[in-house]
Amino acid sequence: MFLIDLIVFFLILGIVILVHEFGHFIAAKKTGVPVNEFGIGFPPKIWKKKKGETEYFIGAIPFGGLCALDGEDDEKESIYDSKKTWQKIWICGGGIIMNILFASLLFYFLIGFSGFNFTQGLMFEEYEFPFGSQSNYPAIVSIQDNSPAYNSELEEGDYIVSINGEKFDNFQSIIDENKGNEIILNTDSGKEVKITPRVDYPEGEGPLGVGLRNIAIVDYSGIEKPLVGFLHSYNIMDYSFSAIGDMFSYAFENNSPEIVGQSLAGPVGIFAITKITLSQGFYEVINLIAVLSIAVGITNLLPIPAMDGAKIIFTFLERINKRIFSKKLQVRIESYGFVFLILLAFVLIIKDFIQFKDIIFK
Repeated sequence: MFLIDLIVFFLILGIVILVHEFGHFIAAKKTGVPVNEFGIGFPPKIWKKKKGETEYFIGAIPFGGLCALDGEDDEKESIYDSKKTWQKIWICGGGIIMNILFASLLFYFLIGFSGFNFTQGLMFEEYEFPFGSQSNYPAIVSIQDNSPAYNSELEEGDYIVSINGEKFDNFQSIIDENKGNEIILNTDSGKEVKITPRVDYPEGEGPLGVGLRNIAIVDYSGIEKPLVGFLHSYNIMDYSFSAIGDMFSYAFENNSPEIVGQSLAGPVGIFAITKITLSQGFYEVINLIAVLSIAVGITNLLPIPAMDGAKIIFTFLERINKRIFSKKLQVRIESYGFVFLILLAFVLIIKDFIQFKDIIFK
């Protein structure tokens, strides 16, 4: 089973990376910039074929991909350097654009076949998606032994849509107000669960004895349906940026930098997520590919040297003053950035092994 999980992981990662590099490839070809190498993985090369000026290949190390432009890492002027600013930005951002287009296509079919709605767990309850009609509910993710929930019909995965048949704004406050009194929890599956919140309970368990997670159910309707792929991609990107911002804000306000480290994931972390997703069915696997595609696009948009976002910024700076922001300076900065990314990847791999070891070797 571990081997199958590993093969699927490499396949998913390979598809997402290939899509990204293909975006750079198309942009370069359309603007007349020669591409020396195009392929997936890193050397040694297990397959290669030369066609025109481009060598196509598959590398033995299945992490990453390559679209090597002619003169890209050379301090001397090249055909790329002679191109207009908008053409350079297209080439630099082509991978990001392709990742988003690919995710939008997958989302169009996924959301369409699921009745034009989706469910998303929320890190912060107050977040609202820009598109679609949103309703938030508390979902049950765990049930403690010998608790009121344990002795009821509640199950992990249920989410509570109303209490005593009425909508609510704050689930926890209503539960606290009804300690010792029987109430009816109405779930998404139509169950009416009679339960009495405890007055006295073990520390950390709460009156019901459940672990909760906030979820949002978003419905697309009307004119949103034909555009659902792009709108859903935008929703996911907006949520990602919002979650990142809220996460850093929480870390600074509570002096808890560890939450940032735990939220970052490298290849090992993605493998753990893939392994969990495979047990959830085909729909969730395709959804994972789409989400990872957007994640790759967003990550490459960050202004980190050697990433696409930094290259786009440097293109604008070069347009302002080419003498100061020269190609020699760019190549030097990107070399430092590449070393930083290698070190970061190494740290994330070690962190992920420690954080996800129970999932990886299960």
